[in-house]
Amino acid sequence: LTTVATLAARYDAFLVDQFGVLMSGDGPYPGAAAALNTLASTKKPVIILSNSGKRAEANGARLVANGFGRDDFLTVLSSGEVAHAHFREALPPGARVFCLIKSGDTPPLDGLNITRTDAPETADILLIVSRDPKTPLTAYGAPLKTLAARKISAFCVNPDRKMLTPDGMVEAAGHLAALYEAEGGHVTWFGKPHAAVYDGARKMLPGIAADATLCIGDSLDHDIVGGQRAGFKTALVRTGINAPLSDDDVVAAARALGAMPDHFLRAFADGEK
Repeated sequence: LTTVATLAARYDAFLVDQFGVLMSGDGPYPGAAAALNTLASTKKPVIILSNSGKRAEANGARLVANGFGRDDFLTVLSSGEVAHAHFREALPPGARVFCLIKSGDTPPLDGLNITRTDAPETADILLIVSRDPKTPLTAYGAPLKTLAARKISAFCVNPDRKMLTPDGMVEAAGHLAALYEAEGGHVTWFGKPHAAVYDGARKMLPGIAADATLCIGDSLDHDIVGGQRAGFKTALVRTGINAPLSDDDVVAAARALGAMPDHFLRAFADGEK
């Protein structure tokens, strides 16, 4: 186990996960805002790397509203932000998009010549943004079957299979995308552990070597696997998705994946080890 201060001194840039490291389903983790400030106080670049389907500005505002300093990170490079850039180039004008999205969330389609439809029978594209935990999984079955039968291409802008909520861990947008693949549908995935979000981060860190960049996250499957594939160093925080597991179980899972983190943190908080 190590500390935030030790890592701050050792590396030249930081890619910090949002949910599971800085925040839980209930709000910010104790000490996380101060720890982020510790990284920022080194004057080294800090990017929040998030599997949120929301764009950068919305995620940044959410962090500030939860007590994080806006000057403590360059931006939130979210899967929604990366997807928006892709859609701007790849989606045909006027495409009709059927969205799976939680009430109150905004899909990353702003400024695009795209039409939303509530009818899977008329959609040209399936966009999987978020899952409303109040909606039973069975409710998604019919539209997914209809879209898959029509061979409609899907884009998942939040690949997380599980998400933290005030009521505990539940299936997330990535689970819906996996259900679509099980129906025979084709899914393009954005976010960790997929390469595009790391390529975007690398472009924001010119002149900084990959092995001098540290990815800090709570998920072996997303943060650690993705960071290592991109050539970055990694630190696993023991909050978030793996919090219920013992240290021995986490180490065994990392070995099974072939993705042992370079460092472990008990929590993303000053003084924690």
